[in-house]
Amino acid sequence: MGEGRGVITSNKAPILVGPIETDESAVCALPFRFTVSGILFAVLLLLSSVYLSGFLEGVRAQETLDEVSKLTAAAEQLSIRGEGSEIAFEIRIPDGASVDFGTLPGREGNWPEDADNYCITTGGKSTFYPAVASFSNPELNGPCSLGPGKHRVFLSTKIEPESGRLFVLISETGADEKT
Repeated sequence: MGEGRGVITSNKAPILVGPIETDESAVCALPFRFTVSGILFAVLLLLSSVYLSGFLEGVRAQETLDEVSKLTAAAEQLSIRGEGSEIAFEIRIPDGASVDFGTLPGREGNWPEDADNYCITTGGKSTFYPAVASFSNPELNGPCSLGPGKHRVFLSTKIEPESGRLFVLISETGADEKT
């Protein structure tokens, strides 16, 4: 019998046993497997964060649109009633959002032609919407903007003397508060 070999007997039957050979390829590949797993985990984490960020922006945009729809619905009702109508209420614009009434993005100088539009900006993306009412600031000379926070707004209607067009004037009756 050679060196490193032994004989084991079990129930009188001899078995020849040789040295155990080891395969170390799995040990060599272990750091590579950890690296690949780490990279895949990082990619999945990145994709998840991008999706979550986009989802949260969509939620913020929808929340802003819901709040602004309260104002536009009231403005449309005031327009139907005519000059001298008034209403006051509160709206809350979410953080990272702003609303411009009476203008389109990049065309702020085109008031009063664009006065029957409003624009919602969230996360650097602007979306504009048409409205039945025409919007103006309290001085009746341009658009009105609301930034993030809680706003107590006062809406009133007035006819612009030169054109005879009815405008809904948007003014704030209280200080802008963050909530």
